[in-house]
Amino acid sequence: VKVEEEVFDFKKRGTPSFFNKESKRTVYIPWMGDHAFVMKAAFESHKVPAEVFSESDAETLEWGRKFTSGKECYPCILTTGDIVKTVKSPGFNPQKAAFFMPTASGPCRFGQYHKLQRMVLDELGCQEVPIISPNQAKNMYKELGLQGRNFVQQVWEGVVAVDLLDKMARENRPYEVNKGETEGIYQDCLDKVCRAIRDKGSLPGALKEAGNTFQGIRTQGEGEKPRIGIVGEIFVRNNKFSNDYLVNQIEELGGEAWLPPFTEWLFHVNGVLKLYNWLMKDYRSYLTVLVRDKVQRYSERRLTRLVAGALNNGEEPELKEIWRNAAPYLPSWFGEAALSLGKAVDYARKGLSGIINVMPFTCLPGTITTAALKRFREDYDDIPCLVMTYDGLEQTNTTTRLEAFIYQTNQYYHSQLKGKP
Repeated sequence: VKVEEEVFDFKKRGTPSFFNKESKRTVYIPWMGDHAFVMKAAFESHKVPAEVFSESDAETLEWGRKFTSGKECYPCILTTGDIVKTVKSPGFNPQKAAFFMPTASGPCRFGQYHKLQRMVLDELGCQEVPIISPNQAKNMYKELGLQGRNFVQQVWEGVVAVDLLDKMARENRPYEVNKGETEGIYQDCLDKVCRAIRDKGSLPGALKEAGNTFQGIRTQGEGEKPRIGIVGEIFVRNNKFSNDYLVNQIEELGGEAWLPPFTEWLFHVNGVLKLYNWLMKDYRSYLTVLVRDKVQRYSERRLTRLVAGALNNGEEPELKEIWRNAAPYLPSWFGEAALSLGKAVDYARKGLSGIINVMPFTCLPGTITTAALKRFREDYDDIPCLVMTYDGLEQTNTTTRLEAFIYQTNQYYHSQLKGKP
């Protein structure tokens, strides 16, 4: 146990010096979605240089395969490949770089990514390049708070804002009259949100303006397509390359894609931290997390209200409701599997026409979710469910499976309409 604590102790590894303004190291942040850009902006607002990895691509996969054994999960392969791709890029200076890669405790291999990547960097001759690894399951916020009291709040509000921008884009894009208009507006609004964070301007103002802009998009046939809820492993769900651009495929095949907000996972982290601190009888830390959780929930609702007129699905259920939804199928606090099942229940109750569970090949939480989906379907009128497993290999039947699934959701959607009074 003592060895584990030494390995994972953030401060003993000297991480505060990585954030030291005098060090001038550029912090490289993995791209798991556009939320990475608000973290970059928050670092820059505190005079810490930061860059976001370019989106994963075939080169990422090639490098990732070269520096892994094949036993690692897909997100590990891609994040490792992105690190190597960055190191190999022109102008990379190992003496002025640091990589941001959070870690976690528990059975998921995510907790081992940074250890493997440390060995890869050493093999590449980058022994001096630090990896910043706050532990999301124990004291992540405290560690990130080394940047200043408002750093965590900046990142939090930015993540909420990107969640809302993404929702508005996905609700408009399938129905837009002028193809490409929604994506252009989304990118422009994302830039304004990041600028507001970096320059310490008005994020609420930028978000309210975004809501007004999205409301101006001309649409037709809104709500006339089957809505598909995507649940599952958070990296594959959000990294477009890793899921073969699943949202785009759903929209091209005639559906509307719904995704859980990134904040859902962060609220889950809060919930696990509260459980951990309570079990460890660390009541002071428990109260700290409890208060932070309340403040973050208030902040999320305040920002959501600013764009309420531009959203059909604005308010999200609280974590305790998601956990309660999952309780009939497995222990309610049981990691990502509980979130996936709890969200699937939420989507079914909101009248969605299908559920897709995405997962890396051999993912433990994803496998648990897949096993529980059979009972879930029986409980919710045999709602169409599809499991999509990704490992970076080309799968010739993926499009065929999606086409058949969208057909099923269309049938289910129209049967729902007939059943309405």
